[in-house]
Amino acid sequence: MSKSVNKLYPKPIKDILKDIVSQKSLKKGMENVRICNAWGEVMGDNIIQYTGDINFSYNILYVGLNSAPLKMELTYKLETIVKRLNSHLGSAVIKKIILR
Repeated sequence: MSKSVNKLYPKPIKDILKDIVSQKSLKKGMENVRICNAWGEVMGDNIIQYTGDINFSYNILYVGLNSAPLKMELTYKLETIVKRLNSHLGSAVIKKIILR
């Protein structure tokens, strides 16, 4: 008679974290954080200092700006900014940007 004994082997933390993050509810939240952080990475420090709240919902990135002249200038370049952000993210997740 053979016994089937499941031996417990240590699992790398990297694999454990992948399992946790791949859960549906966490995956969506992590993606939203990644998209919001992309704004700062692509636009740079000068724009970030005038940026307030950043939210992402239903393929629309909402960006709060504290400077009216900067808001007006960025309004003319929204299509280019969307392309740069999607390129940085590796997929076309952002369809539109709304500046507040």
